[in-house]
Amino acid sequence: MAETYKRSVFVGVKQIRIDELPIPKPGPRQALIKVKACAICTWEQRMYSGVEKYYPLSGGHEVSGELVAVGEKCFIDAKPGDRVVYAGLTRCGYCDSCRSGMDSNCDNSRKPFSDNDVPGPAGLGEYVLVDDYQVYKGANDVSFEELCLAEPVSCVTRSILHANIKPTEDVVIIGAGIMGVLHVLLAKQAGARVIVSEPNPERAAFAKKIGAETVIDPIKESFVDRVKELTDGRGADKIFVAVSIASAVEQAVEAVAKGGRVAVYASIHPRGTKISVDPNLFHSNEVVLSGTVSQDKEDFLLATRMISKKIIDVKPFISKVYPFSQLEDAIEAAMTPETYRVVVTM
Repeated sequence: MAETYKRSVFVGVKQIRIDELPIPKPGPRQALIKVKACAICTWEQRMYSGVEKYYPLSGGHEVSGELVAVGEKCFIDAKPGDRVVYAGLTRCGYCDSCRSGMDSNCDNSRKPFSDNDVPGPAGLGEYVLVDDYQVYKGANDVSFEELCLAEPVSCVTRSILHANIKPTEDVVIIGAGIMGVLHVLLAKQAGARVIVSEPNPERAAFAKKIGAETVIDPIKESFVDRVKELTDGRGADKIFVAVSIASAVEQAVEAVAKGGRVAVYASIHPRGTKISVDPNLFHSNEVVLSGTVSQDKEDFLLATRMISKKIIDVKPFISKVYPFSQLEDAIEAAMTPETYRVVVTM
């Protein structure tokens, strides 16, 4: 094994530095992963483009790779040579959120993710040193490109489970970007009839290919009226907002059925944006407005198992694959509307 490895660091708007560092040795409760694939999330895209500026940052949190070594006190079920997935979210295990079952929102998640000199999950590099609880065993006969999508699938798993979808329910997904169409995939798994709202014709067609029964164009027709028409006037049982537009939340509250749920999946930009809704809708119709962030340990386990056991097929969501040497090209491609997930391979 080589003695050094390359790691990328976001240092400014459209500026990436490549560091060469000694390959670390795992401590007692750590694991060393040789990264094989890392997908480019919208978070890395926002950092690269300057929408969010938190520099320096070692990005990359949708990661799969080969387990190289583990510390002597690790209890993970994988062994060196196995294919694994890295759940890069910090879960300290000690804060109120972690101890009350909300480790998806750990109070210490913004603290350094690892022992690196630069904060961040550090998956956009050739190796990554992680805590043992962050390692999930994947199937050795599933590609690394597919396995690295366990992280976004786990976030959507949390959203779907939180909404408690029942078979035959009418579910609306607002937005057919990557997270929107993953909602389509998992809502269909839960037995729902899925309607998608998406103005982009290519994305609308892909949503139908994945399993949406009907697609609404919210620019050409009234979203609220069309949802009511498609649901015999009741409104949708569950509506997921998978776009960063505040007005979409307002319209969803108007289009949801009595006793229904509006789930805000996407973070709304710009940060601090407010929404305006009639509070009587909550009182009279018993509507629930909620949201989810990231994933907990069970969500990640379920996502890894669904991909490993081929219960779901994530290959259609992989738009392009780039080598690590073309990282900036990969991020630029990921920011175009025709891609879903761009994957970087090491």
